[in-house]
Amino acid sequence: MVFTTQVFAFYFLPLFLLVYYNLPNCWRNVSITLASYVFYGWWEPWFVGLMLFTTVMDFVWGKVITRPGATPLQRKLAVLACVLTNLSFLGFFKYYMFAAETFNQILAAVGAEQFRVLQVVLPIGISFYTFHSLTYILDLYRGHATPAKSFSAFSAFVALFPDLVAGPIIRYKTLAEQLHEREHTVSRFASGVALFIVGFAKKILLANPCGQVADAVFNAAHPCALEAWVGALAYAFQIYFDFCGYSDMAVGLGRMLGFEFLKNFDAPYRSESITELWRRWHISL
Repeated sequence: MVFTTQVFAFYFLPLFLLVYYNLPNCWRNVSITLASYVFYGWWEPWFVGLMLFTTVMDFVWGKVITRPGATPLQRKLAVLACVLTNLSFLGFFKYYMFAAETFNQILAAVGAEQFRVLQVVLPIGISFYTFHSLTYILDLYRGHATPAKSFSAFSAFVALFPDLVAGPIIRYKTLAEQLHEREHTVSRFASGVALFIVGFAKKILLANPCGQVADAVFNAAHPCALEAWVGALAYAFQIYFDFCGYSDMAVGLGRMLGFEFLKNFDAPYRSESITELWRRWHISL
């Protein structure tokens, strides 16, 4: 499920908000977790099982790291084990098929027998929720945050659907207090709705049409110089408004739930250097 589908805009989001605002505060994080699992599992239900497994694992690692009486060596080993486990999951799903197919090409080049490559489906958003979990562990180890008071708060942080697909990557210490106590006001909700609509418009009215122009040029057999420039500019505006739109929608959805996310996109095409562009493009990364 993505933010710009009819299912999300006209069914999922209104129904969730209706339930969310009619629940007592103690149940709102649980509702966020369950809704996020529905949102995430819309593509492939087994994705939810993987996320739940890593969430439980990292919650337990957090308890180990902050356990009273733990020695510095034990804490370092726990952090190392947690980081290696998370990055191993991420590396397997993102790079296994590429590495296996490359190795098969090498075997074919030297005349050796190739092996069967396991077809692995890349879970959507795995990078984002993996990095979320890692920020929790590292913030605990460095003493920048206290352990989550409940599993429901931590699972809501990891699975939070507004930033699950395209970010921003939120550090645990940034949302730690908001997960346990946040302010829900009409003005904040209204600004969230307005920002979501602006982001939605950027994606549908600007990014998608630019993408159609870019695709037409890139698929052309022999584009002329003018057509090539039009295609390049269309692609530049497509990726700009696509990511900018999703960033606005994520921040807007967060405000609807009482959260205040950090800015993740700051007019990168106004940059004066490549370095400044990447500092403005995906700030949280």
